[in-house]
Amino acid sequence: MENWDELTLTVLKEIIANKQVKKLREVFEEVNIVDLAEMAEQCTLSEVLFVFKTVKKDITADLFAYLSLDKQEELIKTFTGPEIKSILDNLYLDDVVDFLEEMPESIVKKVLHNATSEQRVEINQLLSYAPNSAGSIMTTDYVELFEHHSVEEAMEQIRKQGKTAETINTCFVINKSNTLLGSITLRDILFASEDMEIGEIMDADIVAVTTGDDQEEVGHIFQKYDISVVGVVNSQFKLVGIITVDDVIDVLEEEATEDIHLMAGIRPVEGSYLESNVWEIFKSRIPWLLILMIPATLTGMIIAGNSAILLIVPSLVNFIPMLMDTAGNAGSQASAMVIRGIVVDDLSIKDFLAVLFKELRASFITGLILFAINTLRIVIFMPNVGITVAILVSFTVFLTITLANLIGGLLPLFALILKIDPASMSGPVITTLVDAVSLLVYFTIAIAVLG
Repeated sequence: MENWDELTLTVLKEIIANKQVKKLREVFEEVNIVDLAEMAEQCTLSEVLFVFKTVKKDITADLFAYLSLDKQEELIKTFTGPEIKSILDNLYLDDVVDFLEEMPESIVKKVLHNATSEQRVEINQLLSYAPNSAGSIMTTDYVELFEHHSVEEAMEQIRKQGKTAETINTCFVINKSNTLLGSITLRDILFASEDMEIGEIMDADIVAVTTGDDQEEVGHIFQKYDISVVGVVNSQFKLVGIITVDDVIDVLEEEATEDIHLMAGIRPVEGSYLESNVWEIFKSRIPWLLILMIPATLTGMIIAGNSAILLIVPSLVNFIPMLMDTAGNAGSQASAMVIRGIVVDDLSIKDFLAVLFKELRASFITGLILFAINTLRIVIFMPNVGITVAILVSFTVFLTITLANLIGGLLPLFALILKIDPASMSGPVITTLVDAVSLLVYFTIAIAVLG
């Protein structure tokens, strides 16, 4: 047997081209399926089809799950009925649903046409759940045990159900009406006496989610309880599926990507940057750029409306970019920390006063330091600017830092009241808003002192 640790795309293509069936099967048994999927993405359709016709069906089903949606669609269009049936028989249902949710109607119909009646019912059930809900990402492939089962009977059930279950490390305990009673690990079963009942040794402290729970909330539950699998129940607390940690990792990645896009003023787009076409990128960016031109116009009007004081003290113009940049950065910093607190620490509007006082204290310390440093900076590097203007500008920095931090820290909390994503209240939104506020403060103080 050869060592395939250094397998390259070129070698894989040569094996396929020469139709070396034995070597190909050996490769797919020895090499990590994720690495092989990355290579398969760069193979032609005929090369990938040869792999699917040659390698064991359970392995090619795993390969299919790791391929891109474009490659999956391409394959399904080419597959015969028996080949589609083989994929369905060897894929976990949540992977099937993830694939079908992104496919055109013709592909969905072709897949469902080749599914068994039982598979069709389960797939349609999973597809019926709201997008981004716990029901939409769960699988119905799990091990269920009855509370009256003995340990010996439980082991027999695990052998029967475990072949198609997504995990056997955690089994779920139900009663005859399918109500979730608890869970038990395979380790606990292995080290228990054979005559003990599962109900005696199960963990009755149930951590479960409902089918309608948001997938992001499911991710928080996994983080909070440090678990690898959670049961999904309906409104009657009957077990209908499970969610495993690998699915949650995908969810957290999607949610993090969405938040990053929103914080940058971009409408979230699906797929990677390289997979997105120019039109999709344009559509994702243009809305906020157009919307933000309105407050940007306000900023221009503020400057134009205070042209008189700028004619009296022209040096005031030199400090406008610094004030706007400092205020915008301070607001973005505050919003980033509060948004993370909302996601990780469950901050809510009830924490309004705590956030307010914390930002006030942080602003006071930050503002004082910037006041002193900025005054020294102007005196040393801009000797032609009077000490009065230097103190005026530095005092404006102090006030705008405070206002920017309050705006950046509190706006995400108000977003929760409006039931919009707090991440949308950051980045360009806060920067543009605090720009206008900083200029209003600046000119108000300048007119009062120098006008």
